[in-house]
Amino acid sequence: MVAVLASLLIACIAAAMTGAIWAYAWVLAELVMGGTRLYLMMKAAARAKAEGPAAASGTPIWAGLLSVMLISAGCYQCVASGHLLLVLTAGISLANLIGGIASRSAATPRYGILMICILTLPFAVATMLSPISFLFVIGLQTPVYTAGMIFLLLENHKILLNLHRSERNNRLMAHHDLLTGLPNRALNRKLFSELLDGPWPVATPSAAKLTVFCVDLDNFKSVNDRLGHAAGDAVLIAVAGRLRASVREADVVCRVGGDEFVVLLPDITNGEATDIARRIITRISEPFEFAPAARVGASIGLASAPQDGMTADELLSAADRAMYEAKRRGKGGFVIHASGVDLLTEIVPLVPAAQAPALVG
Repeated sequence: MVAVLASLLIACIAAAMTGAIWAYAWVLAELVMGGTRLYLMMKAAARAKAEGPAAASGTPIWAGLLSVMLISAGCYQCVASGHLLLVLTAGISLANLIGGIASRSAATPRYGILMICILTLPFAVATMLSPISFLFVIGLQTPVYTAGMIFLLLENHKILLNLHRSERNNRLMAHHDLLTGLPNRALNRKLFSELLDGPWPVATPSAAKLTVFCVDLDNFKSVNDRLGHAAGDAVLIAVAGRLRASVREADVVCRVGGDEFVVLLPDITNGEATDIARRIITRISEPFEFAPAARVGASIGLASAPQDGMTADELLSAADRAMYEAKRRGKGGFVIHASGVDLLTEIVPLVPAAQAPALVG
């Protein structure tokens, strides 16, 4: 809006001082272009707010370029008019606009550089060709001023880019586990809130709005003790990859600490959940190529919303109790929490039945 008003002001000054047809045509063009540009900007902002940034249109960008071309042509005519006061006014207006562009276009440097060049180069040519004595000196200085503004624009772009990267890294560090790259406990709670938000389905035996897995590695401490923490870290990274590969695209795997993981599975049936639990246990128990001696397993506790709770704390507590029951009954399997009672369903071991009598309660 400031740019539109500034360009309209200089056009009005040119019309008042010269009374030329070109000046009045400039005023009319500024009114049309300025109004159109403001309308397009407001329309694009409203669309981006309603549909997201990806819905933004490039039309305001082209309107901005046309507006800059119009201002540049008008300032060229101001210099060509031979009115020294009008030349000075045009130069001050261009300097203000270029300074604003150098500050405001830090996120789009090539666009900003293009607008700065469109504004300054015709003005420099006009001053070099002007019959006014020594006005060519301004033309000689203009490229230097232009280079300085472009340098300032690029410096602003560098600062903005570094700030953006720092903020992104800070968000990543605050919400993700640095070793595995999985969402951490803090982001896990946020994801819980998002997945539990909205209308709740009627509780049925076969479907759940959200199922939670508490996954704890078996024999992981012995890997750390025998092979060292470096091998333990490598195992955790590999397990994180196997967990991600074992779940659906809509599911979320989180590392909440040590060798404990939480998996969030929205809108899933009981049968699908148990299939995924079996797949996770099978994949994690496979040998690791980098350390065949580093054999671990997984015990999983399952809890579902709304059957086993309506909040993150309730679901995590239920899944955690189920996981410890799986540990107690022999490890290497999963237990499904039974809602409304103190008991849990029996463990489902993933070893041949002849080898697993101790696992079944």
